[in-house]
Amino acid sequence: MNRRLMLSWSAVLLFPLTSLASSAAECDKARPEAVDARPTPRAATPRAEAPSVGPTAARVTVEVWSDFECPYCARGATTLSALRAKYGDRVRFVFRHLPLPSHPHARQAAAAAMAANEQGKFWEFHDALFANQDALERAGLEALARKLGLDVARFRGALDKHAWDSYVEADAVEARSRGVLGTPTFFVNSQAVTGAQPVEDFVRLIDAELAR
Repeated sequence: MNRRLMLSWSAVLLFPLTSLASSAAECDKARPEAVDARPTPRAATPRAEAPSVGPTAARVTVEVWSDFECPYCARGATTLSALRAKYGDRVRFVFRHLPLPSHPHARQAAAAAMAANEQGKFWEFHDALFANQDALERAGLEALARKLGLDVARFRGALDKHAWDSYVEADAVEARSRGVLGTPTFFVNSQAVTGAQPVEDFVRLIDAELAR
């Protein structure tokens, strides 16, 4: 693993999920020796039902593990938007949930994003969540759903019934099994990139994969 990439990792997630006390910013100050002790994240085929954009047959898949309350993930989302604009249908982008326990609204925001996905508006809601990270409480989520033209009653019902909680938890469990311990973590096919890295780093990896 590239040492520079590892040192800029935004957050460390130590399981069980309820045990993390430090924030993303605090974890970013981890000592190098602690960083080196982390397992290398492992690539795998993303779960079929995960929100995605781009053809499933694309030669390159970018899978991102993210937390809607993480400021570093907001920077990663900006990078993702730039990559989507640059590559279009040549690359498939897949979103995975890894809400950190230090972020009190992250799990509800993840469930809300899946409720929006249920209505075909995941990526619009994704962008709105990252643009409004100070409004992730329940009222703020419903306001975003209303602004995006979702069926708010259906959206509210999905949250009231905790319809997507088990989906989000399954993502978190998979993250642990694959050594994904922080957000944002990306996979460009089999290559792991940890942290909100410059877009040029992703372009280099994607171009190399497309040229294979």
